[in-house]
Amino acid sequence: MAWNDLTEREKSLDHAIDASGIKLNNSWLCLKRLMKAIGADPSEEEFVKSRIALRLKTQQLLNESDSLIEEAMWMLNGFHFNGFFFRKRRKSK
Repeated sequence: MAWNDLTEREKSLDHAIDASGIKLNNSWLCLKRLMKAIGADPSEEEFVKSRIALRLKTQQLLNESDSLIEEAMWMLNGFHFNGFFFRKRRKSK
């Protein structure tokens, strides 16, 4: 669901989820606590649940991306380090 497709109420709920400061997870207790904190009606439970799932998936993907970037940086640093010593050995011969 695109941001422009959301109603004003859904957008305000989404902003309230961000501002709530509640650590999100897939538990029923987290959902109920969040619903109460943001003032969502019981009829909006599915929407809130879908936004929690979206945030958790987004965080997972960001963590995986960070890991890939860190691995790439280690590899690049290794290439730079090995290249430096290779050039230094060639000059000393």
